[in-house]
Amino acid sequence: MDASDPRQQQEQEHKAMSKEQTTAMKALAEEEAGDGHNHRGWKAMPYVIGNETFEKLGTIGTLSNMLVYLTTVYHMPSVNAATLLNVFSGTSNLATVLGAYVSDTYLGRYTTIAAATVSSFTG
Repeated sequence: MDASDPRQQQEQEHKAMSKEQTTAMKALAEEEAGDGHNHRGWKAMPYVIGNETFEKLGTIGTLSNMLVYLTTVYHMPSVNAATLLNVFSGTSNLATVLGAYVSDTYLGRYTTIAAATVSSFTG
């Protein structure tokens, strides 16, 4: 079999592509390793869980106080007050989908978490 055989040419091209892919994968792995700092995973989770816990506690407390406020100060029927608060709660929960889109498209993880924390604390 000489070098003009299509099978041999195909095998040589395959070997060359495999070497290129291996080299590219090694370069990608080195790039991902970066400076050795890993800011993802379990190190960041306590901050995220703590932020979400306190945000939910604040929301639940606010909603229960708003129900009492709407029924006593505004003399709103309990059913209407509960409906209004459910609409508010549903809207704020669905707003996270919009927030996720903005976060993934325009902002980074930590910028988003920092902005949400500041926003949550300021009310």
